[in-house]
Amino acid sequence: MNARGHLSSETIDLLLLSALTAPETNDAKQHLDGCEDCRTRWRELNEDKQRFEQFVFARTLPKVEARVAAERGGFFSRFKLKFLVPAMVLAAAAAGVVFTTGPGTQTEDDAYVGIKGQPTFELFAKRGQSGVFPVGPEVALHPGDRIGFMVNPAGSKYLLVASQDGAGVFSVYHPFGAQVSQPLADVKAKLELPGSVELDATLGSERVVAVFSEEPLKAGEIEAALKASTQNPKLPGARFVVREFHKVAP
Repeated sequence: MNARGHLSSETIDLLLLSALTAPETNDAKQHLDGCEDCRTRWRELNEDKQRFEQFVFARTLPKVEARVAAERGGFFSRFKLKFLVPAMVLAAAAAGVVFTTGPGTQTEDDAYVGIKGQPTFELFAKRGQSGVFPVGPEVALHPGDRIGFMVNPAGSKYLLVASQDGAGVFSVYHPFGAQVSQPLADVKAKLELPGSVELDATLGSERVVAVFSEEPLKAGEIEAALKASTQNPKLPGARFVVREFHKVAP
């Protein structure tokens, strides 16, 4: 329960993933039976998941996987993390907890929308043949899971998404392997980023950061900012949105 007496966003995410214990599942379902607000959120999350699986994932995955399979051993083999499934990223609206650092800090315990005027950054994952689920702080990911991204730039013109994994290794996720941030196709609309990443075997806490800016930034500058402060990275003219998840062995 959160401070308002409702199910937290993480509990609802885990219930959708069937990742709660049996007692926790029973308690959550009993609460849903008697709480209209939580039942509405549960229904909306399921509807988002179904829309993505029906209209986005099923349409794009077969063609993209065939192309990726043909290309493997070339570009992809040079990277610790494999870039997979362009345009797979989710159309679902539910997001988990959003953390924004930089000019202003944004923290929402239980919200599925960002603060007006601030950029937002959402992570989603897919595991094997199971459905797509939002990534929140209490959702453990596994090596081999695929993560995808959705952003709302809130007017920012450029974006780079990077990661610092449990071993401290820095990688650029979007555009994959890029050395500089790239212009966004639409600076005002919520966007599915054209790419997803298959997680490697490095376990532990991983921080993924979306860096929004008015001018292109070098990946090296962003890496230095993360090394200087993983909790509150800063660069002139940049807005950071940081997400963290834990990767554990299955």
